[in-house]
Amino acid sequence: MNAFERRVRAAVYASFRAEAAAPSVSRLAADLAASREDVAAALRALAELHCLVLVPGTEAVWMAHPFSGIETDFRVTVGPRRWFANCAWDGLALLALLGDGSLATHSPTTGEPLGFEACGGRIRGDGVVHFLVPARWFWDDIGHT
Repeated sequence: MNAFERRVRAAVYASFRAEAAAPSVSRLAADLAASREDVAAALRALAELHCLVLVPGTEAVWMAHPFSGIETDFRVTVGPRRWFANCAWDGLALLALLGDGSLATHSPTTGEPLGFEACGGRIRGDGVVHFLVPARWFWDDIGHT
């Protein structure tokens, strides 16, 4: 990863944290005083390095783990703000990054609501987080994982 790719990656994460959304290529280009083409190339390089995931066939950021650029069933709330995570694991990671708050989702089997709360670095909640795909296979199909 080169210095410009690091700057792009940092800007993507800063946008997710501040805006709870993925930045567009145009927005990144403006914020970084760079060309749209250079930013798009950096995003593609970061995706190749598994630093983030682009929406297939586009330059739009889909995932910058643990943040999701699309609405999901894993809603993280900290104070009055809300973010989306890609899975329960990422939801818990967001709570570790952002502070005390909650993760709301549902059982994939029963549809029953599930909630977890983070307070003082400890997680509370009823339910079990089960990972269907072993970590070594995550990138085989990161969208499914």
